[in-house]
Amino acid sequence: MQTHSFEQVKQQIIELAYMVRGHFLQATQAFEQKNAELAREVTAQDEEANALTDSVSKHSLSLIALQAPVAGDMRTVGAYLKIVTDLERIGDQAVDMADAIIRMDKTDKTLPLFTIMDMADAVKGILDTTIQAFEKEDINPLHTLNDMDDVIDGLHRRNVEMLESLLEKEPQHFREAIQYIKLLHALERIGDHATNIGEWTLYMKTGHIADLNH
Repeated sequence: MQTHSFEQVKQQIIELAYMVRGHFLQATQAFEQKNAELAREVTAQDEEANALTDSVSKHSLSLIALQAPVAGDMRTVGAYLKIVTDLERIGDQAVDMADAIIRMDKTDKTLPLFTIMDMADAVKGILDTTIQAFEKEDINPLHTLNDMDDVIDGLHRRNVEMLESLLEKEPQHFREAIQYIKLLHALERIGDHATNIGEWTLYMKTGHIADLNH
């Protein structure tokens, strides 16, 4: 009974992970196309993710209340709750991306994409790595997260620098540039939350807390 219940909660977390991943990918596509309608779909779907988040959190807590788990199981439940929180934040950041794209629709939409799509691809890579590590309970790929996060940070800096350089020459684009900055921040935060998920997966399997983002 206990194993089945833990497995049920794990499957719900996996469902939530792929749900918010889908919202992130949809927001990324909306930015690439500068498509406000597609971005509005992301914001509309957030309520479903929030409902699933609440359900998973309650089911995780019920494992403690009803089944008197041993120390190893308590560690798993604690990791589950932390991972759910980071997944919820990823969903929130996808909405922040969508909101920036919707506001961008009120501008001339003339700024280039710079290398923001490269950054989005890097964020997708780190998110996929951590989701699959949790799903398969395979911690080996998690040791690459620090290098992956460094790539994201470097692309973030590069895009901000390119924006600043362009605005020095063409300050009339500042309204659109503000939304770019918000979108870049959201992408960076999704990468950070994905790294957190990796850290909690590692803790769940080993009992050690590691800083994979240093």
